[in-house]
Amino acid sequence: METYLTIKESREAELTEQRSRFLSYISPAKDKEEVEAFLARIRSMHPQATHVCWAYNIGAPDNPSSYYSDDGEPSGTAGQPILQSIKHEKLDNVVLAVVRYFGGIKLGVRGLIDTYRAAAQLAVAKCQIIEEKAKTELPFSCSYQAYNTLLYKVEQMEGAIVSPTFGEKIEGVIVIPRARKQELENIIKDLTGYGASK
Repeated sequence: METYLTIKESREAELTEQRSRFLSYISPAKDKEEVEAFLARIRSMHPQATHVCWAYNIGAPDNPSSYYSDDGEPSGTAGQPILQSIKHEKLDNVVLAVVRYFGGIKLGVRGLIDTYRAAAQLAVAKCQIIEEKAKTELPFSCSYQAYNTLLYKVEQMEGAIVSPTFGEKIEGVIVIPRARKQELENIIKDLTGYGASK
């Protein structure tokens, strides 16, 4: 798979049901480290919340992974509806949390499922959904004379040079759409006289 759907930036929404407040937060996330950082931030924002339920769908396009947590709500009433809201829109590399402040009235299993799903969908609906190209990384090493040409060609290929170091030669990593990997390897070979590191 060379492309997948994700969201452009973080969004949030709020829903009140039977005096309980449901605050939903959605954010791009590529891996578990970004998921954990997101959840830590949400929990720090809401230390008095009754529940912080969440779900993610990450690892696109090659290592998809989904998970959810009910965080003390009855099993299957919170995390699963949140995850279904993500998957319904075919979103990848996304994490979504719904924070609940209990209002004193129990909603019952059906009520919880419907409300967590609705809260999640409100956040998803606020997102700009974008098509993302699968990326790959290639290390490079080139002369100062070749660098400007390489930079220009990488930008033309919708890629980017990440954290270059300037020593005797210029070294770094190029992030590029995966479909153009072979093309880039040929360019690096032409500019440097040898192929990109594998």
